[in-house]
Amino acid sequence: MVEAYLNGIFPRSEKALEAGSNLLKGRETKEQLFRLLEEETLELIKLQQDLNLDYVTDGQLLWQDFLRPIVASLGLHGKSSNADENPVTRQVYTNTFYRKPVVSDKINFHKNLVDERFLAYVKKEKRKIILPSPFAFAYLSDGIHKNEDGTIKKDTFMEVLLNFAEILNHEAKRLSNEVSFIQFNDPCLAYSAEAKILWESIKDSLSIATENISATTSLHLYNGDASLLLPGLLDLPVDRIGIDPYTTDLRQFFGTSPRFLEIGVINSKNSLVEGTGTIVTFANQVIEKIKPNGLALVPNRPLELVPRSVAIKKIENLAKAAHSLNSK
Repeated sequence: MVEAYLNGIFPRSEKALEAGSNLLKGRETKEQLFRLLEEETLELIKLQQDLNLDYVTDGQLLWQDFLRPIVASLGLHGKSSNADENPVTRQVYTNTFYRKPVVSDKINFHKNLVDERFLAYVKKEKRKIILPSPFAFAYLSDGIHKNEDGTIKKDTFMEVLLNFAEILNHEAKRLSNEVSFIQFNDPCLAYSAEAKILWESIKDSLSIATENISATTSLHLYNGDASLLLPGLLDLPVDRIGIDPYTTDLRQFFGTSPRFLEIGVINSKNSLVEGTGTIVTFANQVIEKIKPNGLALVPNRPLELVPRSVAIKKIENLAKAAHSLNSK
């Protein structure tokens, strides 16, 4: 059976974007914007259910970026500031921006990190939560594990990496009795030059993050060529590996027979809507050439970069393609 589901922040509507702009100008309140985003979240949940996607997320519409709610909960911000005031930083080389966390010491954690209020609207067997990977969290942060020029301090970086893994495991364990799927998003691993140098620590961090988790787990990579991480990539301690075929040399996966692949058949950086037939043809080629032990059709990265109307059309075709493949 071929599955289909979303894997990150979904775009806000034009109305919500305008409301966010008005908030900055003092013409809108946070409460008004929140109510609008809550309505759009429920609409997105219903859309995924109507399309019969295998797992359903809240689309992280209330997440300003894929780190900030966790950053705010942990207090990882500069002195005399808060997470909403830290400078905006470009995420790797994309047009995606985030407010950079600052690590000044070992992080102690007590609070819940993510808001799970929308889980009640989804059947437990379809509930999915998305978290950043430990490596992405450490790599995109500044602080004691980085030099002034942004390069890493290897020993300290490994300590911070494992600290983040413990924090994420604490949250994942809290949620794993309520959800069926926990995905770790990583826009850095396939991009960074340091990944192979730190590989064993990265593997250890994922072992810690997924320890005693009953839910299905995945690591979704984007912003780089995941084939450069073979063969170790297929031995990572997660149930599924997600890769971006728009930046990955898939030929390197031929004959590797990985456990379960999430293939990013939808290009989230382009407003061109992929046809159902195109998606089906591509999926069949993956099945024939790579022979994965399970396949999910997903966007290649979070859909936040395209207009909401385009994103909806893309996932409608994603769902139709999965249905077509399963009806053969």
